[in-house]
Amino acid sequence: MFRILIVEDDLETQRLFAHVLSKNGYRVDCARNGKEALSALDREYYDLLISDIMMPVMNGYEATKMIRSLDREDAKEIPIIAM
Repeated sequence: MFRILIVEDDLETQRLFAHVLSKNGYRVDCARNGKEALSALDREYYDLLISDIMMPVMNGYEATKMIRSLDREDAKEIPIIAM
């Protein structure tokens, strides 16, 4: 199953994305900031990340830079869509 991680601090937007994507057959997890996204990536493999840019704790730019620097092949290739 295609797995998507939504990284978004606004809960309404997070719920909307998760609802629409889940309804269309995708498996969706959510994180509220870049730090939570990195923790999620430690636990799971994702086919796609949809990330907000402006977030507390760790913004989307910082998170993307850290994800790309991880020592695992999927981290260098996973598509990351910034919003």
